Amino acid sequence: MKQLRLLLLRHGECEGGAILRGRVDVPLSDKGWRQMSAAVEAQATVCHGIYSSTSRRCAEFAKAFAAELHSSASVGRSLDAPAPLPLKVNLLEELQEIAFGDWDGCLLDDLYQRDGERMAAYWQNPWEVTPPNGEAMANFEARIDGAIEQILDKEFALLAMDDEQAHGEFNANAPAANIWVVTHGGVIRHLMSRALGAVKTLGFYSQLALPVAAVVTINVLEDEQGKRYWRLDWPSGHCE
Repeated sequence: MKQLRLLLLRHGECEGGAILRGRVDVPLSDKGWRQMSAAVEAQATVCHGIYSSTSRRCAEFAKAFAAELHSSASVGRSLDAPAPLPLKVNLLEELQEIAFGDWDGCLLDDLYQRDGERMAAYWQNPWEVTPPNGEAMANFEARIDGAIEQILDKEFALLAMDDEQAHGEFNANAPAANIWVVTHGGVIRHLMSRALGAVKTLGFYSQLALPVAAVVTINVLEDEQGKRYWRLDWPSGHCE
């Protein structure tokens, strides 16, 4: 049984105030940088890979995190030891937040004043109501599922290759590989619902608290026949 540990990191506080953030590309605030730094430091795990949404609030931190890991790995090594290879950040557009269409980037108070009935209906059942010119929830969830399967296929293949090189055969006791995925609240909520077998459950997006810079861990196990099993590790951390 091979195992991957997906460390899902939500971005921290962003610039722009109380707006609806989907595809609007806003940077992290200074506080947001501190929140995410504290979140990854609290995990104290060896990193085997980093994937990130292409949005600035995720990608800029992911790149800085990878650079910091590379710098830390270089400190203290002997002069004759080979230099560690830089850790590559895999940027995936498919890991972006849902597109809210005409609502994207608007102040929430303004949205509720001019389109409050539709907003309320959307949060109540986002599979039945779509924001004007926005992305349908079914399409969003299919996009996320495709991105995660792409990550799992690649990382399980690398895990099997490393295991064969090290042991010459399948090693059932090999430790889990830690894969960071820097992304958004909607993405993480969907993956949590999938791990729990609660896909398309009303209230999962609107009533599940998921603070900024939260880390949610999902362990994915793969047996020798290639069948995968998901297990959610909860609760999450919350960094101020």
